[in-house]
Amino acid sequence: MELGRQIASRLKEATFERVVAAGLSNAEINGPRIQRSVLELSRLRLGAGDSAIVVGAGPSLHRRRSLERLRASGYAGTVVAVDGALGACLRAGVVPHVVVSVDPHRERIVRWFGDPALSAAPADDYFRRQEMDPAHAADELSANRALLRLVDAHGASIRVAVATSAAPEVVARCAAAGMELFWWNPMYDDYDRSESVSLRLHRANGLPCLNGGGNVGTAAWVIAHAVLEKRRVALLGIDFSYPPGTPYERTQYYPELRALFGDRFAEAYVSLEHPVLKERWFCDPAYWWFRDVFLEMAREAECRTVNCTEGGILFGDPIELAPLEDFLADVRAGAGVTPSERT
Repeated sequence: MELGRQIASRLKEATFERVVAAGLSNAEINGPRIQRSVLELSRLRLGAGDSAIVVGAGPSLHRRRSLERLRASGYAGTVVAVDGALGACLRAGVVPHVVVSVDPHRERIVRWFGDPALSAAPADDYFRRQEMDPAHAADELSANRALLRLVDAHGASIRVAVATSAAPEVVARCAAAGMELFWWNPMYDDYDRSESVSLRLHRANGLPCLNGGGNVGTAAWVIAHAVLEKRRVALLGIDFSYPPGTPYERTQYYPELRALFGDRFAEAYVSLEHPVLKERWFCDPAYWWFRDVFLEMAREAECRTVNCTEGGILFGDPIELAPLEDFLADVRAGAGVTPSERT
């Protein structure tokens, strides 16, 4: 566990080095498509009231049947989903008001929207290996065909808060499905430094730079409270970790950790007991870093954040833990959310 925390403490610099080149390259390609700023989303009527629900793609989304429960509730507020959760949302009958996409990967991320070019199962086992969307793991080609149909059917009703770093393939797919695109720049580095990459990007395209915390889940939460100005934000499927019993080889960064540390790879994982469930979830160093960054950002945010994921490792001041039904009941009552000890 100590090894994992040490790695996490150094990930900010390592992540910058890994993603900045790809992100800037994609931003240049995407430039001609950029028309609307993400700030324009605040002027649209997206859901009722001052609440939002952010939907991530963590394993709890399926383990807890969170989307089915959300659909049955008749929730009228705003739903913001990460790209990896879009398929699960649509299959459950939940059409997000906004979908957020950031990752610059040129082959993988378009799959979350349905990839028109996919005709055979790829050698890359990213989707088969993980628990983010079991439909893809079971049958990639069938799941992709179904997702193409769903996204095409609902695309005109969905806005995409798309980072300039996003893969051009994602941008083209969203446009083809009739989705409206609203653009923003990732905050790559300190905007106030004269040599800042973020500052240079802002000057080039005029778009706002948002601190997305290094991952699309945190970015979706930022969109919900900082752009859409929602003051009560619930989280679903934001685990930043893996359920007890998950084989190491089915975790996101297993190949990299195995390559780096050989037989010592397990020492790089960090585990934490959930205070309500009393289950011990575990994560790789990247997710531990995401957790630390989220908690730090949440302390400064002008919103109340309620984690209704019912799993994972995202807890601690100022995050509140409550079942989804408690959050929804308090939204209906117009009250603040009181943390619940029920699961």
